Amino acid sequence: MNPIKLLPVSVCLCLCGLFLLTHLAHAQVRQEPAGNTLPKAPAPMPIAAAAGQSPSTPIMSEQQHDDFAEQLDLSVFSQLAVYDNGRAKIFDTYAREMIVNVYGKTRYRDMYTKRRYPPTFTWLDLLLNKSWYADRPLIYVEILELRRALAKLLPQEVENGFLQWGRLPPSLLLTEEAQQILNGSASDLRLIKGRNQVLSAWAGYQVLPDSVQLVSPSPQSDSDKWLTLFGDDANTQVLETRLAFMELAKAWNEADVTNAQHAIDKLVELLPSIHASTYPSVTLRYAESLYNRTHKFTIGYLAYGIATLLLLIAMGTQRKWLIRWGIVFLMLGFVVHTAGFAVRGLISGRWPIHNQFESFIALAWFACLIGIGLMFAKRQWMFGAAAAALGTTALLFANTVEIPSHDVANVAGILATSRILYIHVNVVIAAYALIALGFFIALFYLGVYYFKTDAAMRMASAGLGEMDKSQGPQKLLHDLDKAHVVILQLAFWLLGV
Repeated sequence: MNPIKLLPVSVCLCLCGLFLLTHLAHAQVRQEPAGNTLPKAPAPMPIAAAAGQSPSTPIMSEQQHDDFAEQLDLSVFSQLAVYDNGRAKIFDTYAREMIVNVYGKTRYRDMYTKRRYPPTFTWLDLLLNKSWYADRPLIYVEILELRRALAKLLPQEVENGFLQWGRLPPSLLLTEEAQQILNGSASDLRLIKGRNQVLSAWAGYQVLPDSVQLVSPSPQSDSDKWLTLFGDDANTQVLETRLAFMELAKAWNEADVTNAQHAIDKLVELLPSIHASTYPSVTLRYAESLYNRTHKFTIGYLAYGIATLLLLIAMGTQRKWLIRWGIVFLMLGFVVHTAGFAVRGLISGRWPIHNQFESFIALAWFACLIGIGLMFAKRQWMFGAAAAALGTTALLFANTVEIPSHDVANVAGILATSRILYIHVNVVIAAYALIALGFFIALFYLGVYYFKTDAAMRMASAGLGEMDKSQGPQKLLHDLDKAHVVILQLAFWLLGV
């Protein structure tokens, strides 16, 4: 069999292998501090004062809880604004971040029913119905040694189940034995990071409704501080909203869907109207919701992947109509990629290159932009195929692996201190983008060099925009090398500048 005919199949297998590897790598990646901030210093033990408390018994049955979650409509409520961690964000984002802190994942999965719950429902449930989770595996314990030590305090018949799940019940952390283990780990350098992670998760579980800042700043106030619904200086509108929230809490604990939905609808109506001029716009909140639902627009890897396959097959089979469809999917992927880049900037209020995740997405975006530009300027489809392959790889990795700083958050204003530094970072990212694009073009060169067959020659000719011309291998290798050198010259010229 002709080796070059296997090239599209090999590319498919490589993409499948990359998808599998990124899923395996997902378990190895740990959450890092947002932006350029450093981890907080170890906190004092916050749960000692709670020793001896016994969680109240849940008043809902499993079936009532599932039915309540199924029937409640929180789609609009999830787009309400809340102030947290230095910025205003929608409740859906806030819930995702808090649940990751407590549970380790954005969607809570019940160990007994195997059902997954939306982030907004789970976080409201934790705020208003804590007793439901008292004996359920909720608190994420990252360090295995610490998890084993704590799990040994559980009855033997359930110890292995909780240990394998990786989460422990909040009621366990209220025991004196658990506190002794956690306090003892403060002096063990191997466990101190795990201890702080558990304490951070516990602090998230302890958050109460009266600490959630849902009221935007008053336009008459000199302060831009957001307020809770339970402050002492509440006006009539805030008091009305507080009453609606209390009605929601009562209905929630009684699993009363009708009254809970009525209270939610009232909150959706009242909260944006308290200080309408300072409340985030509907457009901004919807954009952030869309950003979350599309996994930060990284789903663009699907279009990029289809474009890669179509362009490679088109160049191998000399089918011009496949080239056209490949370009259509390439542009579709680039539009989604651009939308993610733009929405990230809209949400954060800055040019999104300030942390590891943003730089990674920006680098891939610059590379695809340059590749598409060269493809149309030179009429050489090889540049488009390289851009599509790079876009597939980058967005697939970002979609499946939690790159540090992937959540939108405030960052240290280092780039704002110098215009030269700001320009420098952008130019370096563009240069690295060219180098990344050059890597994929080099793969074309290696393919032609090692598979000097008629099919390889046709494929290379098509990639260079000479689909109907027959050229010798040396001429094709020379043209591919020339294209590669142009990319690298641009890259190192930018780095030199």
